[in-house]
Amino acid sequence: MYLKFLQRHSYRLNLKNPKSFNEKIQWRKIYDRNPLYPVLQDKFLARQYVRETLGDKIADEILVPLFCFSDVPEDIPFCDLPDQYIVKPNHGSGWKIIVDEKHRLQKEKIISQCREWLEKIYGKNRFEWAYSRIKPLIMVEKLLKDSQGRLAPNYKFFVFNGKARMIDLFCDHFRIQAFLDRSFNIINVRRRDCKYSTAADIDKPCRFEEMLLISEKLGKGLDFIRVDLYFVEGRIYFGEFTIYPASGLGPYNPREFDFKLGSFWNLDSNIACRK
Repeated sequence: MYLKFLQRHSYRLNLKNPKSFNEKIQWRKIYDRNPLYPVLQDKFLARQYVRETLGDKIADEILVPLFCFSDVPEDIPFCDLPDQYIVKPNHGSGWKIIVDEKHRLQKEKIISQCREWLEKIYGKNRFEWAYSRIKPLIMVEKLLKDSQGRLAPNYKFFVFNGKARMIDLFCDHFRIQAFLDRSFNIINVRRRDCKYSTAADIDKPCRFEEMLLISEKLGKGLDFIRVDLYFVEGRIYFGEFTIYPASGLGPYNPREFDFKLGSFWNLDSNIACRK
């Protein structure tokens, strides 16, 4: 872990007195065993957490329609599914199959991929404890697109002690990335390993204040959580929670921003026990 961290960030990991955002993620992975984390990381159980936290009315509006879920991939009712949907497991990150007019997979290949997912424990080699406590399932959800067929922009709210301090935005089929403050001003920072174009200007969603409020309500009572929301065709949708963004290996440029972001995270307010 220490060597990998040094290679990625060009500074030494300090777990005794973590200061940067990425150091504090590493601290969380090693020491923090908050029993709520597996619930938040479970894409299926997280839906119920959203409902309990925000109430049925808002949950019904923002939860992505779920067509089916099962731990038996062969039970997926392919014949009853719409022309477009997304298949993903509840216990991983970045694992997904998009099915639309441009992406068609045979049913057998989807089932085979799902079987592989169900047999894996995500994040084990990176000490991401919470994933190991999730019962694996396969979920099939509505694919979020706008009227022009573009994938919905993903707004990743970094919420510290109930206050959103930064938004990491991906848009244009995830080809463009921008970092924004809570007032929707672009922050002059980027990921050093970024594969995406950096936006010079971004249109503010008409319901951005609602998105901000939703993210902060969902993050209330937690020292840090990333809340992912989508905004498409005038509607807000909940995506997922993330407690280990980039597994603490996402280097920022300039490096000082890593420490600025870390200054918002007060580990002393952590309700989990320390070891």
